[in-house]
Amino acid sequence: MNWHWINWVVLCLYFLGVVYIGVYFSKKNNSSEDYFTASGRIPAWVTACSIYATALSSLSFIAIPASVYKSGWIMGLAPLGIILMVLWSAYVFVPFFRKIKVTTAYEYLEKRFDRSFRLVGSLSFILFHIIRIAVVLYLPTLALIAALPGVNPILLTAIVGFLCVVYTSMGGIEAVVWSDAIQTIVLLAGAFMIIIVGFMSVPDGVNAFEVLQENNKIFHPGTFDFNLAGKTFWGILLGGFLNSIYSYVASQDIVQRYNTTKNIEEAKKSLFLNIPLLCTSIVIFIGMGSALFLYFTFHRELPANIDGNAILPYFVVHDIPLGLSGLVIAAIFAAAQSTVSSSLNSVATCITSDIVKPIMKNLTDKGELKIAKYCSWIVGIVSSLLALRFISVGQGDMFLYFQAITGLLGGPIAGLFLVGIFIKRANAKAAWVGFIISIIVAVYIGNPAGLLSKFFPAYEQPHIFEFLISLVIIGSCVVPSYIASFFTGEPLPKKIEHLTYESTKLLSE
Repeated sequence: MNWHWINWVVLCLYFLGVVYIGVYFSKKNNSSEDYFTASGRIPAWVTACSIYATALSSLSFIAIPASVYKSGWIMGLAPLGIILMVLWSAYVFVPFFRKIKVTTAYEYLEKRFDRSFRLVGSLSFILFHIIRIAVVLYLPTLALIAALPGVNPILLTAIVGFLCVVYTSMGGIEAVVWSDAIQTIVLLAGAFMIIIVGFMSVPDGVNAFEVLQENNKIFHPGTFDFNLAGKTFWGILLGGFLNSIYSYVASQDIVQRYNTTKNIEEAKKSLFLNIPLLCTSIVIFIGMGSALFLYFTFHRELPANIDGNAILPYFVVHDIPLGLSGLVIAAIFAAAQSTVSSSLNSVATCITSDIVKPIMKNLTDKGELKIAKYCSWIVGIVSSLLALRFISVGQGDMFLYFQAITGLLGGPIAGLFLVGIFIKRANAKAAWVGFIISIIVAVYIGNPAGLLSKFFPAYEQPHIFEFLISLVIIGSCVVPSYIASFFTGEPLPKKIEHLTYESTKLLSE
């Protein structure tokens, strides 16, 4: 086993570094605007790294290379579709959200439709991200247990969760974004270290890519056929685009980043800078998966009890040189922490702005700031305890029910935003028609936690390629809302003035 106290020193230095960031930026949080948006003082390149790190969770960092190891390069191409979404967001949604002046994305739903939509959007985001934080802490720890049995998983999860809460609650969005930038550098360094070690294991005179091709680890026959309903290039491209609509249009953790730069052009720049980072994702996902296959082909066999998400952590612990393996494990936790810290700050923003502030009309700015910090602690502690619960007794059916039900709202809420922004004639009644229909469709397609199978024995789940499910669910909100808008009357002028894409195009920030 190639694990040494030096690796623990590397991990400790990394963790102390991110805590220091929280302490440093806590001195700059003098108002709720500082805490939620950093008063627009964050550079574009830092915001770009933060958006990238937020979207790249530890699950992706571990799972996609494992998929490439098993099935070839196709799943590593998913970021190509996200690039299309990034371009659309830069030209349309960044200017839109900057101009409408909202603290949370769901505040827009109240302005455009009604208060109930703001609560539905915000509550679903809050619930989903409490679960998501727990999962992001839990699953990488499971993988590390398989690779390093001597580590206490409960202690490890508790430490990582606690440190995330500390620097997020103290430093606000500015600490989150700057730590995301540093974590991006750490995880990219870790990824390239894996690629280098794996490819260096190939004997002299052997062409690594020929070996990969002979073992069907690059592209399978039919990969580039024009087929949108399978694991083809075009299906992955369209699916990557569709699956990222919710994140870039309706999810507070990324939409919040649009307001952290000083102006629209800087915000656009932060998204454009994401494109080379996403291209780098393709390289590291494919590179890590291929490197793992080559290493365990030429250097030594992978133990039979190690598979799936445990492959990469096992390789890091046992085969990366001393000290550097600590850096790569830090990279795995960097991917986790960037997601957790972003979720914590965004959830605190939603609770404070969407739920508490409308109730407490006389809340001062200092009071709002204090509540936001308390919310970060509470949400962080609850999610960490939930992660510890998963480690102790397993996920259980309750987790499956809860995650499935909250996750189902992502597509319908993304549809709501598209209706509000692009369909001028739609009012709240029309939006409710589309929203309810899309939830019904989402439940029918997804069969959350097997509920439909249990209550309706004759139910047969429809076969839809996973990457195209978002298209069906979002479309089932947008199309019925548009049709219903012809029967529900015109919206009030105050519900569309400077609240649709058409009405904000000529509006200055």
